Amino acid sequence: MVTFDLREKLIPFSLLQITNVFRGMQPGEELEILAGSCPVEVAIYQDVMRILPRDDYDLISQEDIGGEAPVTRLRLRKKLSIKTQQRQGGPSCQQSI
Repeated sequence: MVTFDLREKLIPFSLLQITNVFRGMQPGEELEILAGSCPVEVAIYQDVMRILPRDDYDLISQEDIGGEAPVTRLRLRKKLSIKTQQRQGGPSCQQSI
């Protein structure tokens, strides 16, 4: 599992890092994003879900973790999308042989 702890980080650069790491992940691998409770940090989840292709991940969980310094956690699992299958010669190509 790849984890990004975005508490007190520069969000635009973090979004770029998340996108690049996600593209390099294999189907079945998980991505965990931690953010603080301020509105800017919590909004990162909406941004991540906007920039990653919806067909490429499953939302595992989005939860608030209490404590002295509240944290919100988002977990995504990369899945094999139809576009990826076609680029990699997936089932649609194999059936025609």
